[in-house]
Amino acid sequence: MTLQDARKTTIIDELQGHLMTNAQAAGLLDLSVRQVQRLKREAASHGVESILHGNRGRRPANAMDPALVGRIVAICRDELAGYNHSHAADVLAEEMGIPVSVRSLTRYLRAAGVPSPKARRRVKRHRARKARKREGELVQLDASKFDWLGDGSYLHLHGAVDDATGRLLAAFLSKEETFESYVELILRMNRDGHLPREVYTDQRSIFDGRSANHGRPSLSDDLAGATESVPQFARALRESGIHLIIAGSPQAKGRVERVWGTLQDRLPKDLHRLGICTLEDANAFLRSYTACYNRRWARPAEAPEKAYLPRIREQRLLLSFSVHWNRCLDQGLAFTFFGTRFSLPSCHGAAPHDIVTVAASPRFGLKVLCNGSALDPVPLRESPKPLPTAAPRTVRTPVPIPRTSYAPPPDHPWRTKSRKLLAQLQGGDGIPAELTPVGGDIIAVL
Repeated sequence: MTLQDARKTTIIDELQGHLMTNAQAAGLLDLSVRQVQRLKREAASHGVESILHGNRGRRPANAMDPALVGRIVAICRDELAGYNHSHAADVLAEEMGIPVSVRSLTRYLRAAGVPSPKARRRVKRHRARKARKREGELVQLDASKFDWLGDGSYLHLHGAVDDATGRLLAAFLSKEETFESYVELILRMNRDGHLPREVYTDQRSIFDGRSANHGRPSLSDDLAGATESVPQFARALRESGIHLIIAGSPQAKGRVERVWGTLQDRLPKDLHRLGICTLEDANAFLRSYTACYNRRWARPAEAPEKAYLPRIREQRLLLSFSVHWNRCLDQGLAFTFFGTRFSLPSCHGAAPHDIVTVAASPRFGLKVLCNGSALDPVPLRESPKPLPTAAPRTVRTPVPIPRTSYAPPPDHPWRTKSRKLLAQLQGGDGIPAELTPVGGDIIAVL
């Protein structure tokens, strides 16, 4: 008998003994007076224990087979060791065909002495920001450094999460958090038609130039007439019509931060279970893993219509999301780029002293953006200049200057003053006042 059943029988027993009224018993049991009177009649006819539920101690009709429960516990102990209960329930339902709720799985595992490896933490209270109403209005970009492959390599997982639905739009693994990795996210979102209107990022130098050079413009920006330094990624977003928002703290972009907490617990275990141990195989697996993640964690947006930008032609998007430098054309319509001289093809409409933009990317090499066209520069072969030959250095030997002894002449002031002082001392005229010390001793320096 549970504590609740014991309390119920005690109240009905006291009601039969006229220790309380029907209204008082109804208030204690949170029942109506009519229900209390029915329980009182049932207890008077068949005993006080007859008011308890008749299915007490019986096995429920929808209970799971004990053999299947034992199989589930064995799988969670061996194959899914270290998985939290929610992750284990997803794997059992999707890959092994054993549908079980998280609460039931927790009850089975706790009864078998298998606790969850992920302890619950107290939620930190902070001022929450309301999510956007439409999908595609705002996307949060971030990267997480973690041992994703379980071999100590500590790769960076780049991700894009929609603010309205929590969908993982794209994911990409690389060795470092770089400009090219974020460009890969933009390209994948554009191919899927998920180009956002706004992007929410942190204060890394890839997005915010003030953290790198404190807002000072570079030389190329000075040539273009820019008044502030803009990072390459921020400039590319602006050219593509995407607004950039810089977060002031990690809590401001909490949705993508919570995604890292989920993926750091689940993704390494799934990669290890499937035998994926290389960077290329992991990136190929992430394409299908995002769909599985969204089926489990994505939620519908408040508004049904979507706000994604239309797809941009990939060649144009690659030109925008490449590294740009400004160069000035000389009289021969050529420019120098990292020690190599290039010239422009004919019929391009450029003039000497014009400023052109050189776009560099590992996907297409070098392009020159001039008058709305992307041109292929032609490298110029220059004859190497001969190295200047240094003249032999002559070492000069110093000529010693002969030293001669110097004797002052007889009329030198030093000799004249010494003779006068000696004559005064020998003639008994007394000691001059300037040679009389305080202590009484006579010191004469001749």
